[in-house]
Amino acid sequence: MTVGVLSTSGIDRCVALLGEELTAYIAGAATVSEFNRWRADRRRRAEMAGRLNGAVEVADAFARANRLGAAAGWLREVGAAGVEGRSPARLLREATGDTLKRVVDAAERFTRR
Repeated sequence: MTVGVLSTSGIDRCVALLGEELTAYIAGAATVSEFNRWRADRRRRAEMAGRLNGAVEVADAFARANRLGAAAGWLREVGAAGVEGRSPARLLREATGDTLKRVVDAAERFTRR
């Protein structure tokens, strides 16, 4: 899993794969407007990098299984990553290194079914 400063193109890719609202939520923004302001700020991009890179990895797992259209729904589904009461999107939003890997691994398992 790649963590570091997320490029503008990486953010754009996440938005293209998952939509602006879900991407903003995972990034930690309260609104899409706030997220758009953060996109222009290198420090904020660095803060968002792990969460959004994790989201792109989840989307890529779904894309490899030819199920990209199901990625956003899976990310919103409470308990989908094996944590009762939390959605994978929320786990990514609150993520630490181990949690990011756990969510990506859960997406990989789900898409192999």
